[in-house]
Amino acid sequence: MGVANTILGVASGIEVIHSTVLGIGERAGNTPLEETVMALRTMYNCDTGMNLSVLTELANLVRQLSGAFIPANRPVVGDMLYNVESGIITSWVRNCGHADMTEVFPFRWEMVGNRPVDVVLGKGSGVDSVKYWLEKLGMGEASEQDVMSILVKVKELSLEHKRLLTTEEFQKIAAS
Repeated sequence: MGVANTILGVASGIEVIHSTVLGIGERAGNTPLEETVMALRTMYNCDTGMNLSVLTELANLVRQLSGAFIPANRPVVGDMLYNVESGIITSWVRNCGHADMTEVFPFRWEMVGNRPVDVVLGKGSGVDSVKYWLEKLGMGEASEQDVMSILVKVKELSLEHKRLLTTEEFQKIAAS
């Protein structure tokens, strides 16, 4: 509740925020700096004066120095925050294009120095994920039946290995 309480405090007129990078501190309950400043900026247009483009770099430095674990899906600074696995979200990414990516995400990766959107292949992938990868790799168009066959193999391999597929694995599946 640290982020919500801090935002409520700012809305009530406080002028100083106490937070830590990644919420790291002696005990639980420290307000994560990166989540707080991004919520203030994106939801309330409150500019804290911070250089937001270094938030991911700062979080990674603190992670490295402290040995803290950062979940891959951590808000704002997670390594896989902009990975898209599901077919429906891949459709949105394809339809919105680079210029309108805030139709899919609340803020752009560049704003916080994170990696750009990456469509990945796994058990949650869909038809549009396969089509995206076929296009990306210049493998041409495939029939709907072929796309479905590829998708089934992608899901099977992902479930078997309990991870996302590599480019090479997808190429092998698509070529077979």
